[in-house]
Formats: sequence, structure tokens, C-alpha cells
Amino acid sequence: MRTITILSTALLLAIGANAQTTALDFTAADCDGMQHQLFADLDAGNAVIIDLVMMGCSPCVVASHAITDDVIPNTNDPDRVRFYSIGYTNSITCAQMNSWKNTNAFTHMVFAGMSAQTTYYGGMGMPTIIVLGGGSEHGVFYNEQGYGASDNPALVAAINDALAGVNGISERHSTAFTVSPDPADDRIFVSGNGWSRARVLDMEGRVVMSTSVVAGAIDIGALRSGAYLLELTSTEGAMGSSRFVKR
Repeated sequence: MRTITILSTALLLAIGANAQTTALDFTAADCDGMQHQLFADLDAGNAVIIDLVMMGCSPCVVASHAITDDVIPNTNDPDRVRFYSIGYTNSITCAQMNSWKNTNAFTHMVFAGMSAQTTYYGGMGMPTIIVLGGGSEHGVFYNEQGYGASDNPALVAAINDALAGVNGISERHSTAFTVSPDPADDRIFVSGNGWSRARVLDMEGRVVMSTSVVAGAIDIGALRSGAYLLELTSTEGAMGSSRFVKR
């Protein structure tokens, strides 16, 4: 299980072993012939998910379905999220990528002939998933090889950070906080001042509660027992995330 704790998701994930801190630009046509420029997408305020895939990789199919069905819909602004699957090596053709897309009923864009992305972000991990954003800062907010359903909350949080315009290695707009008690029964308390809104995501990345923070307290009585990801925002634009357990 990947750890988020009290650090900014962007900060935590950007310092991983394979992480770059700045995106690699590209200008390329997708396998339907539509032209794209990565930095233009990012400069427009969008978050971009790059999903490096190989043919015959069942985890790649599972991850792409999860990103489409469970991750993107639970972000703060799904309309500003772009999802690109790229064949990890130049030997994978557009004919293969389109067949993969159609066989699995995907609707997102697919690309071929862009193995430089695989090299730049650290190799292929069946799949490798990268989240880019931060506007003109072109930051890297997530870079992990492999996928499991428990990664969904971290992906959602990384995309939200990318949409908020935070640099991939900066704590700007990101504030550490603690949650107590943990585990908790009916209410949790968060440290720090100015928190106004809270979102709670389950371990599948689904938003299960959205509520106000009142005097540092959040009512979690309606939640089922289990582990959750808590995302906080303040009236000044600060953001933070942490895990907690409901008994």
C-alpha cells in the first residue's frame, strides 16, 4: 500500500526513485490522427494522465478501466483531465493500439511511436502511470510502475494537485496536518487553522463524503469501518491529504 500521510501527494510521489519533476513535452498525432501538444494541454490548466501499456498485459487493461471509471470521475474537475494510453515501445503500432482500444471498449486517446516517454519516466512497469499538470510549471505529480486498486486514492489526489496548479516538488498551496484520533469512531479532528472543506475517498478512489470542517472537526459517523483518504482545502487555497481509519 502506498503511503500518503500528512505530506502533499505531489511532494511525496515526485521524490520516488523513478520520478522526474518536469514533464517531457511532445507534439504528436494520436492513433485517430488528431494532433496534440502536451505543454499546450498543461498550459491550458488541464491534468494529463499518461498510461504506458504493452499488448497482452491484463493489468494494463484493468488500470485503464479503473482510471476511466473510478479515478477521473472522482477528481475535482473531470472535464479538465486528459487520459492518453501510449504503447511503451515503438514496435507497438497504431493498428495494435486501436485494436486494444476497441477490444476493451475504451474511448480515451491512444498513441504509438512515443517510446521516448517510456525512457524518460523510468521504464515500463505493466503499466506505468504518470500524472502531469501544474499549468506552465509542467510538473510531474505521480510516476509509478504497476497498478492496484489501492492506488486509486493516490491517483485522485495527485490529479487534484495537478489541477490546482501546484509544482510537482513544491509545497505551495500544500499544508501538513494531523488527524486525531486515529482510528476514530464518530468524529475526527484536524490540526491547523483555516480548513473549510473536506472530501473523504475510499480505497477504490470513490468520493464517499463531502462536508464542511467546523472548528477543526469532521463528522464521520455515517462512514463504514475501514481505511479512507481525507482531502482538505482552505479558504486561502491550501490543500492537504492524509489517511485515517474509521472503526
